[in-house]
Amino acid sequence: MKEVLNDNILKQKNGRTMIETLSVMLLLILLGTGCFSLFLSSFGAYQRLNDSKEKSTELRIASSFVITKIRQNDITGSIDVKLEPITGKNALVIYENIEGESYATWIYHSSGYLMEALVLKHEAPSIDVSQKIAKVDGFNIEYNRDEQMILTSIYTNGLKAYNSTIKVKSK
Repeated sequence: MKEVLNDNILKQKNGRTMIETLSVMLLLILLGTGCFSLFLSSFGAYQRLNDSKEKSTELRIASSFVITKIRQNDITGSIDVKLEPITGKNALVIYENIEGESYATWIYHSSGYLMEALVLKHEAPSIDVSQKIAKVDGFNIEYNRDEQMILTSIYTNGLKAYNSTIKVKSK
């Protein structure tokens, strides 16, 4: 009796069992492929969105840092824009007197970062004494002494630049 049942189960009736099995397997493979491709595209979109937000945050931090430094030190003779010796581009220089010693804080762009270096007034900044402030692709600063305005532009690839105009009250 066992042999008869096993033969009936294994026997195909007009090929229906094989076609049904193959069609179910094909549907499962298509469904799995669709789910996997949906996962990959969602993950890619999440990565792009996260990277964009991270870059935007870095730009806001850098812009806020520079504007705050300018406003905090808006005293006659404290703020200047000079060529910094590392890259040869304009940098913000803030002069301050700390415990009777004259210092200069240099804020400049180097190696993909907005950098800050606190050195003695007569010294030039170097990478060794600089701290990274924010990851940005570029930093431009101009000082229009006639109108007492400092123009800044901080940017990173793929996002709109943060441009600021700061009216300096001191002369």
